[in-house]
Amino acid sequence: MDITEKVIPHIEKAVGLKLYDEQKRYLLNKHYHINGGRGVGRTVAYCIKLALSGGEPLNMSEPWEFSDYGDGSKKYAKFFFIKEFMRYRQMLKDYGFPVREVKYYLAV
Repeated sequence: MDITEKVIPHIEKAVGLKLYDEQKRYLLNKHYHINGGRGVGRTVAYCIKLALSGGEPLNMSEPWEFSDYGDGSKKYAKFFFIKEFMRYRQMLKDYGFPVREVKYYLAV
């Protein structure tokens, strides 16, 4: 989905948050800089962008493949990121946004 300025207020309403300016710029693919550290909104923005992106269904059995944590940490991906992503994805879906499909593949 192409995220535009007109869509941002609907995203905010869907997720129940007022997005920071840097989060909006990130979603709009404009120049942005989200400060390092915890609690700055980077994961929220990434979850929203990923949920509204196109592409193959996301393999929820291996969330470290698309998690926002750069070192590929399986612990972070499995026990924090996946819950946050699914929560924001569901809020966007409930609002009526077309969201990215997810699948659970079993390793053979």
